Amino acid sequence: MITLIPLSTTHQDELSYVLDDEQMQFTALPQDWLNDERADAYKAVILDDELHRVVGFFVLDFGQDKYRYTDNPKAVLLRSMSINPACQGKGYAKNSLNFKYLQEFCKTYIPLCDEIVLGVNHANVSAQRLYEKTGFIKQARTVMGQKGEQWVYALNL
Repeated sequence: MITLIPLSTTHQDELSYVLDDEQMQFTALPQDWLNDERADAYKAVILDDELHRVVGFFVLDFGQDKYRYTDNPKAVLLRSMSINPACQGKGYAKNSLNFKYLQEFCKTYIPLCDEIVLGVNHANVSAQRLYEKTGFIKQARTVMGQKGEQWVYALNL
């Protein structure tokens, strides 16, 4: 069982993990966001309830960047999702993207949000499968990212 909670300073040590080169080409590390004080982004941690341990991280960004992915002003952009390598392969990513958890987090912290959008690099097939398995729908829209073309996915809340 997992819980999605806002980032706090007590989580910083647990978010100091490093990803391998393959994963790094598709996402940013949590450390890249720790000192970012933007008011238009919620930084969330994925907490394993049984271990009482942070196992992952993502950002829900409701700033202007989302308009590259959607025209919906009530949408948020999911970005920089990662799971600690020591915790990968245990279902944390899939569970954290479960509609129930995302909806509950958004309802609590971003109550006007009615859609989550994201971009997945065309070469990141494993991430595409993960998002599709968890209910995200591939859109007709594509965007050009830093590492090439990205497919846009959306989840209506």
